[in-house]
Amino acid sequence: MDAAKNAISDILEHLLSAEFKKFVWHLWNGVAPDIEPIPRAALENADRQDVADRMVQKYTTNAGTVAVQVLCNINQNDLAKRLELKLQKGKEKHFML
Repeated sequence: MDAAKNAISDILEHLLSAEFKKFVWHLWNGVAPDIEPIPRAALENADRQDVADRMVQKYTTNAGTVAVQVLCNINQNDLAKRLELKLQKGKEKHFML
């Protein structure tokens, strides 16, 4: 499994249902002006792993950065920092191989 996808999925497991719903809402309504939204139908009924998969499919190498931005948008700053650290460790491991 891709390191970013795994890290995003792990962090999403820490969100309560209402928080996860807000996270998904931001993905289909637009995270930021320069980030294209994921179509609502692609996220409808998606669980946390599905959302991580769709984020990596849509944003490829930027999926982690987008996830951090959404977490900040929903005031989950601690989770955003944890995800940033996980992503950084994943990149360090990748460069060491």
